[in-house]
Amino acid sequence: MLGSCGERTEQQLLDCIEEAWQQGETALQEAQVRAEGLRDSVRHTSEYVRQKYNLLAIRLRDKNDQIPSSPDSALHTMSYFEGRKNAVDKERAYYYLGSTYRDLKDYPKAVSCFLKAIDVAKNSKDADTLIWQNALSQLRYLDMLQLNYEEELNMALQAVKLAKASGRNQGWYLMDAASAYKHLNDTLHCLQYCDLACLVIQKENFPPKYGKILAHMLAIYSKYNHYEKVDTLLQQLMQLPEDQRPDNYELGLAMFHEYANNADSAILHYIIYYNKEKTLAGRYEASAGLQRCYLQKGDFRQAAQWGCRLYDTNDSIIAQRAFEQTQRARDTYIYYRNKEKEQAIMQRDEHIIFAFITTGLVLLSIVLGILAFYNYREKKFMKKIFGKDKELEERSRELKQKEKINRELTQIALMNNATANAENVLAHFRKVAVGQAKLEEDSWKDLMSAIETLYPGFHETVQGRLQGQLREPLLRTICLLKIGLKPMEIAQVMDAKKQTVWNRIKRAEDACGDLIAVS
Repeated sequence: MLGSCGERTEQQLLDCIEEAWQQGETALQEAQVRAEGLRDSVRHTSEYVRQKYNLLAIRLRDKNDQIPSSPDSALHTMSYFEGRKNAVDKERAYYYLGSTYRDLKDYPKAVSCFLKAIDVAKNSKDADTLIWQNALSQLRYLDMLQLNYEEELNMALQAVKLAKASGRNQGWYLMDAASAYKHLNDTLHCLQYCDLACLVIQKENFPPKYGKILAHMLAIYSKYNHYEKVDTLLQQLMQLPEDQRPDNYELGLAMFHEYANNADSAILHYIIYYNKEKTLAGRYEASAGLQRCYLQKGDFRQAAQWGCRLYDTNDSIIAQRAFEQTQRARDTYIYYRNKEKEQAIMQRDEHIIFAFITTGLVLLSIVLGILAFYNYREKKFMKKIFGKDKELEERSRELKQKEKINRELTQIALMNNATANAENVLAHFRKVAVGQAKLEEDSWKDLMSAIETLYPGFHETVQGRLQGQLREPLLRTICLLKIGLKPMEIAQVMDAKKQTVWNRIKRAEDACGDLIAVS
């Protein structure tokens, strides 16, 4: 394989990168070897090939559960592909940037990136369906962390639908749906989806890649006393070599023994899992299980100790989840996505209307010109009869009428252009408020001009209200309030502290409350 990776064209390199990408799904070690063999070859190629290789490297690190130290590499790759037309590259770049933010516990940004990946996939004919499924699964996971179980189920069922259509990794997504139903205390549907997942995995002869969900399934079946299925799962898990056993293997065994009332065995496996597990969520599960087992044994001292650890772990988990910010990220993204669609439709309609008006004005000008010409010929004939003085008087009147029409047409065109430009400036500031754009050097000057266009005399009125004590930050705050921005958005645009913004808003409302009220 490495021998075939000598001197190659860029297209051959792209083919090799894509093969390694697909191989990462089923044979991770081989994909890593293949990617390493491509490292030197891509250094002297085009930027596109290098960025494709960078995206492959990010994917392989993610598959190996290597947590990045920063999002810089994924951000750089996403920025490159975001400006290109290839939907698959863009979808993959958004997804792995979201995975990076997820690993760094920046859940609001992770949600936004996964939603963008899904939108790209939905609007493309050649989307990477597996990445689409994974993005839905990641949103399900983040919704679960936020205790938003209804939305968790929604994401899980969408992923199941896609997995059935693609025929890939159905067991994973069926088990995601089972977990969502379990969180909603819907035991019937939980077990139904567990059975479907088990059937799919059984048809594939229980491959090791499903080890993690087999252990999870073991815990669920143990809880609901389906011991005939528990025996099958135990047999499959124990046949796995130790280096291929999933991270939650000991947790599954512990929960099996707990529900079988073997408290001592359960405690042993819970402790092994607690000592090996590095994630807070895993330690939370182990601490909760140990507390339950010690209570079952009547050892209240040990139960209290593990209860304290459970309490501390829960506090740490809650601190990382950023409940409000994560939900706001989803709502904001959906709101502005719908808003942009509405604005696009409105702009299209406005352009159509403007085109009709312009065409009508042109036709009117032609008709008026024809009428004027006819009038002119008639008057010229009459002037020859009644004398040159009468002719000059009529011509002067005709020229004044034309000038008046031209002035009116020019004024209409200028007003339409000024209003459209002003609305564009306001739309730019609203995008800045949600982090979709950045301020430019003349942005504030453009905002002042736009507000004066839309609300003539506004600045002069504000100056009069504040009696010459108006400073630039306060004026900018008043302008942002006038275009409908909220305090948190104003703080984002002005890069100012919340309290400072609130003080300015209070002063603005005291002096100009009726002026800045949004109609």
